[in-house]
Amino acid sequence: MSQMPGTVRSVRAMLLAVGAGSVVAALGFVVAAATFETGALGTVVVGFFLLAAVLLGAFAAASIVIASKFADGGNGVRIGAVVVGSLLTVGSATGLMAHSGAWGFGVVVGLLVTILSTREDTRDWFGLPRR
Repeated sequence: MSQMPGTVRSVRAMLLAVGAGSVVAALGFVVAAATFETGALGTVVVGFFLLAAVLLGAFAAASIVIASKFADGGNGVRIGAVVVGSLLTVGSATGLMAHSGAWGFGVVVGLLVTILSTREDTRDWFGLPRR
């Protein structure tokens, strides 16, 4: 198998999209923290905004790094994709229950990443010996 299967390419594209979306969201939280009017609980709110930005930045970095290693990575890369997909599913499901239906998109993408990363052709691709 010399060419990456379609399922693997799809997972890589979804991880890159998740990473880009997480970068945008992290920047949004940084801007919100920078422009927030401090008041009685202002510093606490700013702290939560910055914490969310750091967590989203770490999630973005993990998604992008894992996606970049799809061409030559081993089984650990596939496991990393499953972990990222699972975290995305759980986090988006929490947002879906607490806020609005727009979070359903994250649930679907997270499930797709998780399911496609555990398929047999994906396992076969990451099980190939690498140079």
